[in-house]
Amino acid sequence: MKRKQYGFTAVEGITVVWLGLALVALGGWIANIFKLVDMLGGDISAMFIARVVGVFAAPLGAVLGFF
Repeated sequence: MKRKQYGFTAVEGITVVWLGLALVALGGWIANIFKLVDMLGGDISAMFIARVVGVFAAPLGAVLGFF
C-alpha cells in the first residue's frame, strides 16, 4: 500500500523557490526603472549611471531597485 505524500517533491519545491525569487527580482527591476525615471530631472551621478546600466543588465537592476 502506498503512503500518501505530504508536501512538495524536491523538484516542485525548487521550482516554487525559483519562481518566488524570479518574481522578487522582477519587482526589483521594475522598481529600478521607476527610481530611474524619478532621477531624470536631477544631476548625473554614479547611482544614475548604475540605474541606467541596470535597465539593460537585469540582475544589477533587480538589486538596485531595492536601494
